[in-house]
Amino acid sequence: MLVLANNIVILKLGGSVITTKSKPQTLNIRAIKNIAQIIREFDKPIIIVHGAGSFGHYFAKRFRISNKPTTSIKAIIQIRESMIKLNSSVIEIFNKYKINTLAFSPISMYNKKNILLHWEHYLKKMLNMDMIPITYGDIIPGSKGFYIISGDIIVKDLTHLLNPRNVVFASDIDGLYSDINDKSTLIKKVQINKRYSMNFHTKKFDVTGGIQTKLKQALDIAQLGTNVQITNGLRPRMLMKALNGEHIGTLITGN
Repeated sequence: MLVLANNIVILKLGGSVITTKSKPQTLNIRAIKNIAQIIREFDKPIIIVHGAGSFGHYFAKRFRISNKPTTSIKAIIQIRESMIKLNSSVIEIFNKYKINTLAFSPISMYNKKNILLHWEHYLKKMLNMDMIPITYGDIIPGSKGFYIISGDIIVKDLTHLLNPRNVVFASDIDGLYSDINDKSTLIKKVQINKRYSMNFHTKKFDVTGGIQTKLKQALDIAQLGTNVQITNGLRPRMLMKALNGEHIGTLITGN
């Protein structure tokens, strides 16, 4: 299979989907299995990025690390180990569904907060070999210590690198709401340079900004010319429709 950039789909699996965010280091095994079934059935090249959920976020909050670098060896090691543990658990479930994943930390992809351009070749080579690249939010070295790079930012950088046909953010909600407490206020479409009134809430352990950061990165991606869908990763049918480009949840578009 020859992979063209405009055939690629990037899927961000939120930590709120693959973990129970209110319980430290707890997997949502049922959700991961459902997602594995969807990915096995999906017939287009896909790259997966997953969040930290109650694994990395738990330790980041415990050590009071968010958007500032740290030199705490204990914090660095515990956050890294928790993310390796989470990623390994996701891969183990995927393997049971015969999904050919190739996992790697963003440490190998970045230099001083910039994604390395030769990764375009690496990723396309993996896809051409019918492998599914999978990476995740993590803690990586910078000029003043280690800092957290969120999965949402990685998705934006991959979009800039690969120009995919579609980006899907899978969360634990159907999309963006004017009022998160009122399910009738789902915003079906968001366009750049238009104003929207939204009532955000923050999940326990979330240190990377939650849905607000997700929206900012999604708008930046749309500015690059790639449509973004925010949909419910806990509802397999919705997720499959979004991966196939069907408007489901909240669609974010450029000008």
